[in-house]
Amino acid sequence: MLVIFGFVPLTFFGPFAAPAQAQALVASVIQQLQYNSQEQMLGFVSSARPLPQIQYLPREMGRKVVIDLPDAVFPKVRDELTTQIPGVEKVRISQFSSNPPAVRMVLDVEPEVDVAIRTEALSQGFQTWIQPRLRGGSSAHKVFKVDPPPLQLAAIQAAELRQIEVRNNNLHLTGSGPLYPEIRKLDAEEKRYAVTLYNVRSNITGKRPELSSNLFRDVQIANSSDRVEIQFKLTRDDVEIVPFSEENSCTIQFLVLASSKNLAQLDEIEIMEMDQQVTRVRIHTNRPFDYQIYALEKPHRLVMDTLGTVLTQREDLRKIQSSSNLTQIRMAPVNRQQNTDIRFVFDLKGEANFQYSTHDRYVEIVMQAREKDRAPLLPPDSRRAFIVIDAGHGGNDPGAIGKGGTREKEVTLAVSEYLKRYLENDQFKVILTRAEDMEILLQPRVDVANLRNSDLFISIHCNSMPPNNEHVRGIETYFTTPQSKELADILHQYLVKELKAPDRRVRKRGLFVTRKTKMPSVLLEIGFLSNPQEEAQLSNSNYQRLVAKAIRDGIYDYLSKHKPVRGGQL
Repeated sequence: MLVIFGFVPLTFFGPFAAPAQAQALVASVIQQLQYNSQEQMLGFVSSARPLPQIQYLPREMGRKVVIDLPDAVFPKVRDELTTQIPGVEKVRISQFSSNPPAVRMVLDVEPEVDVAIRTEALSQGFQTWIQPRLRGGSSAHKVFKVDPPPLQLAAIQAAELRQIEVRNNNLHLTGSGPLYPEIRKLDAEEKRYAVTLYNVRSNITGKRPELSSNLFRDVQIANSSDRVEIQFKLTRDDVEIVPFSEENSCTIQFLVLASSKNLAQLDEIEIMEMDQQVTRVRIHTNRPFDYQIYALEKPHRLVMDTLGTVLTQREDLRKIQSSSNLTQIRMAPVNRQQNTDIRFVFDLKGEANFQYSTHDRYVEIVMQAREKDRAPLLPPDSRRAFIVIDAGHGGNDPGAIGKGGTREKEVTLAVSEYLKRYLENDQFKVILTRAEDMEILLQPRVDVANLRNSDLFISIHCNSMPPNNEHVRGIETYFTTPQSKELADILHQYLVKELKAPDRRVRKRGLFVTRKTKMPSVLLEIGFLSNPQEEAQLSNSNYQRLVAKAIRDGIYDYLSKHKPVRGGQL
């Protein structure tokens, strides 16, 4: 059972009165959502009679049943549950819009289903039952075959907000229960915002000058029996507010957007000839930076794309006089307007194996000339795993689409191609479930891995949230079977760390591709296209390489602990 908390109207006075442009708060809520396994129905309780609007989306749009509930709010913002209802794999519920308020339920169905809905009055509020049934046959008519049982309401108890403190320029909230914040911009010119916690009470109130940092100030807190509102002002324009909830706490993160002040400056390129076969190159900077390295042919060269770097000297070409591997090194900014994000091209004399490592103030690349009768530099026994990479969506199925027009299917394919290139450079066997913009059903994706006896299955997707929840961002990782848990944990850790993205947890779900594959398998949600910042990142090729690098590093870590057992069949 999934319990959703409700709330009643609250009025603020004086300095807490919301200005006209602020989003209005309403009282009609979804209080509780239940799944009745015996009768195969969904039920929820609301404080007012709902007027559901049903849409049946066709197969080309994902085959879903969409139920909109106007004039309603869902304080938890978003949730989902799995069911055993025939034809219904998953149900999602979210705050679809806030002005006007509307809650949306989406049923992922296969094959087609019909939905019957019945609402009855309670002593307080209303209960509504939703009965999905497979389309066709004698049971397809839209009447209830049974009288819906009364909903057994769980006691709803408000959580207590016990502590608010400043940690690392963020506001950290601690409570006795879940804390799910809603963030609203109250006044753009004054940079004034409000964080509202529903079904929460607190004894903390009034002005709190001790709760300030160099990013926010003027913190004020008001509360009633079921709601707490925290208002504050930002001290600068280049700050993004990102909430992150876990267990009984919530962190309101204040993230400063990147600027030239925190760019890594190139200090020196150090070249060392170790012997007649091996060359070591060290790129020294004043601080760590993100990068990708890949090999190209015709002619042979290594390319190192960096992010957040700047040249401090005019040198853009270095000739190499006596090297077993290098003829020259070329440097140029990818971002020519700001003269940043330097690309290094290492022109090689011939084929070469390479490996690289990151240190505090430099990146080291070791190159070894390749000979037919000479063993490669990288240990081959840990590079023989067979990995299937699944680029989500494709063809007529674009997946999520950002406000800027970025389509999920394009991002997932680009990241998958970069990941394939990186893994093949180190002699892994890799195959893509799709290598072009084409629609592929879920079962054939699974078959690619199962029939070829692969070692790992990695499915790559982008996330999305309903309108008015554009602030949500970060990494989510899904798995189904116990054998996949460690792989999910490791890949998730590397994505969060290397991308410096909010951690939205590793979650166990019965997704088709992770449930039907026989090997360790995960589905990676690499960011939210509904978030403007993450959409801009995900549409950028440099960031796509960073995502691929993080996944590759996680795969390396996992395979260092688990030797490949299958070997696969290309």
